[in-house]
Amino acid sequence: MEQQVRLEGHVTAEEVRRSPYLYLPVPVPPRASRLHLAYSYSEPVTAPFGMGPGNTVDIGIFDPRGREFLDAAGFRGWSGASKREFFIAPHEATPGYIRGPIFPGDWHVVLGVERVNPEGVRYEVTVNLTLDERDPPPADEPASAADPPPARSGRAPPSRAGPARWLKGDLHCHTIHSDGLNTVDELVANAIERGLDFLAVTDHNTNTHHEDLSRLSHLPITLIPGEEVTTYWGHANMWGLREWIDFRCADSESMQAVQRFVLQKGGLISVNHPKSIGPPWLFEGWSGYPCMEVWQAPWRFYNWESLERWDGMLVAGERVVAVGGSDVHSIPPKPPRHPHGLANPCTWVYAEGGPSEESILAAIRKGHVFISDDPNGARLTLTAAADPSTAPTAVGALRTGSDGRFEVMMGDTLEAAEGQRVTCRAWTNGGMDRRLWLICDGLPLD
Repeated sequence: MEQQVRLEGHVTAEEVRRSPYLYLPVPVPPRASRLHLAYSYSEPVTAPFGMGPGNTVDIGIFDPRGREFLDAAGFRGWSGASKREFFIAPHEATPGYIRGPIFPGDWHVVLGVERVNPEGVRYEVTVNLTLDERDPPPADEPASAADPPPARSGRAPPSRAGPARWLKGDLHCHTIHSDGLNTVDELVANAIERGLDFLAVTDHNTNTHHEDLSRLSHLPITLIPGEEVTTYWGHANMWGLREWIDFRCADSESMQAVQRFVLQKGGLISVNHPKSIGPPWLFEGWSGYPCMEVWQAPWRFYNWESLERWDGMLVAGERVVAVGGSDVHSIPPKPPRHPHGLANPCTWVYAEGGPSEESILAAIRKGHVFISDDPNGARLTLTAAADPSTAPTAVGALRTGSDGRFEVMMGDTLEAAEGQRVTCRAWTNGGMDRRLWLICDGLPLD
């Protein structure tokens, strides 16, 4: 038996300015075994990449277990504006949505109005519920022990022992679980073909792709669960947590609350593509983020703006690690959405203890990172040592490299007394006919 709920209305531009999120209650009776939703809205943006006039209305849904900010136990999925319909059932769901029991009670469709015309936007939502004649499974149990819903939390797999070495990978890409065109399997296979050591999949505002990453964890590549926390004032990548991270931030205070939540849980969070075509970072707060995506997609895509922002933070005394990410949304055989692929750019990390999620994220936290335009692009590392022969007698124990070794690298702190000479060594592999700049306190060294 089918039951239908229709919701329609109009949101003014002033209402959107007060809050971009609208919650529409959907009463779900007992015995519901499938929920299918379709929606539409007036004058959608039609220009590529969301440019030009028109409205953009995103969609997601919460079940009766709750939708409180940062503690929304009822989160069941989000697809932004990339899908006009989706379904949820006990054993399967549209990618981006969490399969499992259709709990009775008030579900809430959430509409997020990213862009709105001055006259506002009209919306129509149709929810079709399939009702079984038999009793559903108990609400506190998965629909099938052999087919449980994706885990909401957990720990990274244990580290694999091995020597410290440089690893290359991509920290930013998307799949069919949000607005990408490829499956997780296709992206992972391509990453292995490209010789990458690690890949982070960071779909927008959902964590349903984490289950696929876990399923593929036996492959010869380290797969890192992530989420691009996508707000209407800026994007941030989260890595290393196996739970959904809330994105419903409408001011700097709520974004800082998300930042604290991720860091307290042991995850890593990065400001993404802070440049004019990023989309840009419009929140007032910049401090407290361990890293920043200084290079997203090919360099010509205005990445010098991100570099300038990062350099300014360093000059101001902030310790922020620069990372890169391709932000790929499609690779062959799917139609191209961007003129580049995975690992353009490529992030390199010096991982201690072998290739593992734990060692890779630890290396990023330490700043043991550099970025190249491609996995085969020019490589650049910087090491340094303080000369003990130029130090005063009461210097104390310093990592001086007295044995001739350069014992600190980019991201490390080297303590040197006043007047003590510090020697830096830049090592490159490739980069012929390019210029190398050494910057000190915001100025190039002679």
